[in-house]
Parts: sequence; structure tokens; C-alpha cells
Amino acid sequence: MSARLWDGRSPVLADTSAWMQARRAPQARELLLAAVGRGEVAWCWPVRYELMVDARGAEGIAAVERTLEGLREIAVDRSVQRGVLSSMRELASSGSHGAHRFPLTDLTVAVAAQAAGLDVLHFDRHLERLGERLDVRALWIAGPSA
Repeated sequence: MSARLWDGRSPVLADTSAWMQARRAPQARELLLAAVGRGEVAWCWPVRYELMVDARGAEGIAAVERTLEGLREIAVDRSVQRGVLSSMRELASSGSHGAHRFPLTDLTVAVAAQAAGLDVLHFDRHLERLGERLDVRALWIAGPSA
């Protein structure tokens, strides 16, 4: 399967990796900021935590908060949490040793996107693999070799 690139025109739940790649790549940044301006980018708490941990001091944290406050929050509620656990069980029963061992943020983002009916915007091979396994459309913000 070839990587599916985001064209910037569909609503997405942006993973931390997409935000980080947008910092590095001007074309990715332009796509993401335009979609943010249209209100087509959503976030969930694990992504917000990671972005705040990565921020450089109080000003960086304030910038993250300003950016996300105007966007749609996808709740990581009890049903999403249970969905993460259910996904782990399903992945583990697939027969391959360790098939359920994905970063918890990635699992949570994928399940939250699935519950909200959104695609996942990412720059992370874990999310590409999770999208295939959990039937969630995973879109790269830039090509995987970028």
C-alpha cells in the first residue's frame, strides 16, 4: 500500500507527529495552518500533553494553548479508553507476538479519530500501521521520506 498524503482539505485529528513535521517542513506547515484557520483540525488530550512537553518554556506552552483552544477537542472519554483496551486485545489476538505493542498516544489518537469519524493526520509509521489494522484512514502530512 502506498502512503496516502493529505491534501489539506479534509477534517482531521492531528497527531503530535503532524504538528512536529509542520514545524520542520514549510509546505506541511502551510497546509496545516490553512486547515487550522478553517477549523478542520481537531486535537485530543494526549497530543496536547506531548506538544506542551515539547514546548520551549512558558511562551511555547502559551502558543500551544492558543492554537488548540480554537479547535475541536475530541474527547478521550470512557468509551475511547475502552476502545483502546479493546483494540489492544484485538491486535494481540492477531497471532503475532507483540502485535498490540504500539505507543499509547498513537493507539489513543487512532481510536479517538475512529470514534469521531475523522482521519488521522500524522508523520509516523506507527499510525500508518494502526490505521491499516483498526480501519482508520491515516494520512501523511508529508511523504514518509520527507
